[in-house]
Amino acid sequence: MKQLILVCLMLSITACGGSGSSSEVTLPPDPTPPVDSGPDTTTYPDVEWEVASPADVNMTQSGIDQAMDYAFDASRNTQAVLVIRHGVIVGEQYAEGKTSASLATSWSTGKSFASALIGIAVDQGYIDNIDEAAETYLADWVNTGREAITIRSILEMRSGLAKAEDGDANIYILGGSNGDQLAVALNRSPETQPRTGNFAYQNADSMLLSGILENATGQNVLDYADTQLFSKIAMTAEWWTDEMGHALTYCCIDTTTRDFARFGLLFARGGLWENDQVISKSWVDESTTAPENTNNPLYALQWWLEPGSNNFLSIGLDSNNIYIYPDLDLVIVRNSLYTREGSSTIRTGGNFHNTLAPETWVHSDFLSPIVESISD
Repeated sequence: MKQLILVCLMLSITACGGSGSSSEVTLPPDPTPPVDSGPDTTTYPDVEWEVASPADVNMTQSGIDQAMDYAFDASRNTQAVLVIRHGVIVGEQYAEGKTSASLATSWSTGKSFASALIGIAVDQGYIDNIDEAAETYLADWVNTGREAITIRSILEMRSGLAKAEDGDANIYILGGSNGDQLAVALNRSPETQPRTGNFAYQNADSMLLSGILENATGQNVLDYADTQLFSKIAMTAEWWTDEMGHALTYCCIDTTTRDFARFGLLFARGGLWENDQVISKSWVDESTTAPENTNNPLYALQWWLEPGSNNFLSIGLDSNNIYIYPDLDLVIVRNSLYTREGSSTIRTGGNFHNTLAPETWVHSDFLSPIVESISD
């Protein structure tokens, strides 16, 4: 009897009810499963990228095919092209013998990575602001008449410094005195007043960022990049150094084309990666906006700009480029055929980059079919 009473209490809505009548248990309906609307501006790659059809992100296959045909003409020496929209791969092609795991190199696209690290260092308080005198972080310059050279003027390529004694391009080729490329960058005399409109593209200016980052953060540049940038976006990269261990912040990041696209997506999304503001939106905006009173409105803070738009790009030797269209949530990467020579990522002796240039490369001929394939 006790057992029967217990069952009645537990199942009071059944035949044990006081009226003697029975009723059925009515369960609430299953919740409607969320509708998968496909990739959008909140979609990010995990360790692996999702691959989708162009139609899934309102693009046409024919536009992407046309761009691939241009890029992979035999005269272009293209190793890889990657098209990312709404955080997924919608176009990808590699040269024969190359795959998504093949290393590519940045050449001067590395300048944009160095700029990003400066922004992170400002965000974290290692650098007060980029209008500080660069000598604050470059002890060799103190009391040498270079106090007017700010970090901003270096980022803008308007430092006013003369070219390196052996020529700017030779900072990579010759490697500097005693293998110290930072010393080559530091050992230049002021030639004109900084930020007076005298844009002068110099690898040696960008190399100064290596010393600024080292001294501001107290860390090796690659270590800082790994912890504060690369690991945040699941990117794996090797940043070449000179013989003294200074990262070559004017060039020379080796990674896959897919990982270059992660960096592009980070900037397309205003520095946000999922729920992590890796780089402040204010730095992304500032570093990709043309400075005031410049004679080259197509260059910002180590980024190139597309005229008449808010699109921007990083350009490397032999067209190792990342193209970023924030309004379209679109990132396109093109890399040239690359062979890493030597046994080390220290730029000395037989350790160097070997890339093949395209005979011709017209940005618009490559990009227009992709952009025009987007219907919204």
